[in-house]
Amino acid sequence: MRINIRNVAQKAGYSTATVSRVLRNYPGVREKTREKVLKTVSELNYEVNAVARNLRQKKTYSIGIIVGNVLSQFYSVIAKSVEDTANKYGYNTILCNGDENPEKELNYLKVLKSNKVDGIILTPTGKNSEYIHHLINSGTKIVLLDRLIKGINCDAVLVDNAVGAYKAVRYLIEQGYSKIGIINGYLDRTTGAERLRGYLQALQESGIAKNNNLIKNGDFKKESGKRLTQELLEQTDKPEVIFVTNIDMSIGALIAIKENNLTIPDDIGIICFDDSEWAPIMRPPITVVRQPVYQLGVVATELLIKKIENREKEIDHKNTIVTLKTELVVRNSTKRLNV
Repeated sequence: MRINIRNVAQKAGYSTATVSRVLRNYPGVREKTREKVLKTVSELNYEVNAVARNLRQKKTYSIGIIVGNVLSQFYSVIAKSVEDTANKYGYNTILCNGDENPEKELNYLKVLKSNKVDGIILTPTGKNSEYIHHLINSGTKIVLLDRLIKGINCDAVLVDNAVGAYKAVRYLIEQGYSKIGIINGYLDRTTGAERLRGYLQALQESGIAKNNNLIKNGDFKKESGKRLTQELLEQTDKPEVIFVTNIDMSIGALIAIKENNLTIPDDIGIICFDDSEWAPIMRPPITVVRQPVYQLGVVATELLIKKIENREKEIDHKNTIVTLKTELVVRNSTKRLNV
């Protein structure tokens, strides 16, 4: 006789749904229940037929994640947190490196669809809205991470980018800085647009005129951070301090400052959006806007799995936008100017 999950459920005295949750190591199951089900599984020598289970439930217990740059510390932490959380709920992950490239992003969206993943966590370029709209309409569960897409109604997990940037620039102004440069990313990504908005708001409220010579837009990667910092340092209208809006461009900015034999903060100050393991051990330690990176992935994954599981008591049918808070962490990469 071939043992199936119904036999296990009948002998253990629980529903097949409960047995399934135990076998998938799903959280929230009482320890006594878990022990009894596992004991029954052992007694009956039951082995899970994953293929049959997936066909029966029309699920693969896999989710895809497309990140902007797999080499970035920010996205590597995101990928780790998504994997950890997905595994806790019995799901596997497929990691794709979109590389901030709309064509690669579109290709990976199609690959994940063909692999019949149960859902996708996406850090979007914003350039494939038509296909993403098609995926959503065809039933693919999607949660946007870190960014929104104009015209797409979708669940998303974000940070308060504009508020975080505002806090950083406001702090610099309070330190006495008025010539504040910014090295930003793509303006057609909501992260870049919102961080610039926070920068400009802080200047405006303090009566400091916008200076286009001090505003540089790159691609969120280290190389553009270095190149744009060099441009700021070479121009006649030099900044007193630079606000760099992501961790990868910050590395490039620090390299450029070092290659120009400048001392932080005496020759130039710097403040970065996003923290890093190296930021507090630099000489001097770098002031940052810290965002809850690991938590971003956790919240996004839990939201996606709730959508997949369709647990109506726990999730509304309306789109859910979760915005996590940032924190200004003051260290020693700026100084108090004589005002």
